[in-house]
Amino acid sequence: MSSAVVTTDTEVFTSSAAYADVEGWHETVTPLRRAAPVVRLEGTGIEPVWAVLRHAEVLEVERLNELFTNAPASSVSQARGVLSPGYQQPPMKTLVEMDGEEHQAHRLIVNQWFLPGSIRRLDASITARAEEAIADMRRLGSSCDFAQDIALRYPLRVIMSLFGVPDDDYDTMLRLTQALMEAHDPDSAGLGPETMIEFYEYFRVLAENRRAEPRDDLASLIANAEINGEPVGDLGAFGLYLIVATAGHDTTSGAVAGGMDALINHPEQLEALRSDPDLIANAAEEIIRWVSPVKHFLRTAQTDYELGGVPVSEGDRVLLSYPSANRDELMFDDPMTFDVARPNADRHIAFGFGRHHCLGAHLARLEVAKFFELLIPQLESVDAAGPCRNLKSSMVSGPISLPITYQMR
Repeated sequence: MSSAVVTTDTEVFTSSAAYADVEGWHETVTPLRRAAPVVRLEGTGIEPVWAVLRHAEVLEVERLNELFTNAPASSVSQARGVLSPGYQQPPMKTLVEMDGEEHQAHRLIVNQWFLPGSIRRLDASITARAEEAIADMRRLGSSCDFAQDIALRYPLRVIMSLFGVPDDDYDTMLRLTQALMEAHDPDSAGLGPETMIEFYEYFRVLAENRRAEPRDDLASLIANAEINGEPVGDLGAFGLYLIVATAGHDTTSGAVAGGMDALINHPEQLEALRSDPDLIANAAEEIIRWVSPVKHFLRTAQTDYELGGVPVSEGDRVLLSYPSANRDELMFDDPMTFDVARPNADRHIAFGFGRHHCLGAHLARLEVAKFFELLIPQLESVDAAGPCRNLKSSMVSGPISLPITYQMR
């Protein structure tokens, strides 16, 4: 057992603004990771808490899902809320806040829709949505804010297709999902209760309609689901609708926008994809590794455990740092280089691992790969037209503004 490395520079792990400065974030975290796989954080307000920085130790925690649980808080902001005076448990939970049999029962409701075989059947639908996004680029001429105009919209259209909701609802869905995303940004007005009520009411009506007239879509599957012979109910259905609509949207939009930013900043990698289109699937993995849209989750130790050579006590919190793990020098050669031909790019853990592995991982991979597969042969040139600005969020972050100029073939 070794003595723990301690840092008081905790805002790099807990501050929303810190994650918006991607280069600065890695400059701060890289020497910490090289010094130790697990670092004790002081001054977080949720002590004791340990930042898990290396690939192997993040995987270790993810595998031990009974020992390290999501409850009572799966994020820094939630942990601070739990510790605040007068805290009340919300009536609804999503998959990322569940453990054990509860998590398994809710996940099994929708799991079949997100298995590789099911996702392959969606290829035509995803292709159509990617083609719509590229058509939008042509319609916009030779410049756009790629993050806002393209990357934000494309995965939401895919999610709406899964739910079977009409295109007329697009503006409503975009506004509501963006309100949830931007609630983590300290420069935003935050998430008002009226927004969550509107979100709930939208999905309550959807579920009511699908119970009356079921269809072959994900919305009907959720609305009519049962657990232990009992209907999942409106709150249970809402938790599933919410995690699919939001997690399936903002993570993928961040990866697509971050991928474009990476290709602009590494033009030789764009040329490599032009020369060898067979690299696209691997490039999608490298993009996801590079961006790591999900920044952290918290787990709580249910017993004493030695992790990375340091003693974690029962009740301690561990912060799983996915961007750090995906730049771990012990796993990836030259991890600070963006390389679409990286031989082990698919070893990233941007989607987590084990029981809590991201439900929509296969869908996200296909969306990222399909978009760039279709775009690159049609893209004559692309350049930055202004600075890339990332969302300030300690949960999910990627480019929220990416001005570009381009020429289409």
